Amino acid sequence: MFRYLQSWLPSRKQAHGWLERHPWISGALERTGCLHVHRRTLARGVAVGVFVGLTPTVGMQTLLMLIGCIAIRGNFPAAFVVSWVSNPITLGPLYFAFNGLGEAVFGGIIGPEISISDRADEAAVGLIYLILGSLLIAGPLAVAAYVISIWVGRLLVIRRRRHALRGRRERNQGGGGHT
Repeated sequence: MFRYLQSWLPSRKQAHGWLERHPWISGALERTGCLHVHRRTLARGVAVGVFVGLTPTVGMQTLLMLIGCIAIRGNFPAAFVVSWVSNPITLGPLYFAFNGLGEAVFGGIIGPEISISDRADEAAVGLIYLILGSLLIAGPLAVAAYVISIWVGRLLVIRRRRHALRGRRERNQGGGGHT
């Protein structure tokens, strides 16, 4: 899957070339932290990507992720990759489930308020259910994605430190015996 995504993404050289040709955008992305690779910025980017990826914003997802990453100083590439949770294959089932959830939770509240007299009213109510249902799922999952990303990042830091400590101990033990 990663190799497939890599075939669609620009190379590092192409991305740097594009950023060099657009210094204003490059500076804004650098100042806001959208390109920083730190576990907190990565976690914020993952949260933004999950949230936007699970909302019915097809066609505007990249722009919304960029705005979200700038607003909370998240890593945009991480948000972009994670937003593929709603790809063309999963889009239909996700939207069907979101609509059903929205209708189940808010059906008694919204349904009687809006009179369904023609297809436009029915579509509007369905869209409201879809949006509300997606927000019920996207919000908690974005928070969970943030927490899990922080936790995994912390575990990786601990693992790296333990590995470095083990290497230092081995070098010290090996170096002390040869003297």
